[in-house]
Amino acid sequence: MEVLPRKGYTIDDLANAMTEDEYRKAKEFYKFLMTITKCSNGVLTIERKKLIDIAAAYMECTPVEAYNILTKMKGYGWIKTMDTHFIIVNIEKKI
Repeated sequence: MEVLPRKGYTIDDLANAMTEDEYRKAKEFYKFLMTITKCSNGVLTIERKKLIDIAAAYMECTPVEAYNILTKMKGYGWIKTMDTHFIIVNIEKKI
């Protein structure tokens, strides 16, 4: 049995969709990442655990929520790469 998406949305689109609160937090954190990575063309050398801790503190949420928001930001194209030792921010993306 084949499952067809409703109104053009796929399961991945719905799973990666942000709530209004998540979007607000992600937008503010993206602006923060943009300011600290402008001089290095979007590259920030940081361990993933420290990045998640900083994101959680900045967004005032738990580390698990911060990680989920970061992965959704990657899905939206705001973050190009999130590795264990660095992150590459898409500085050309307009939000």
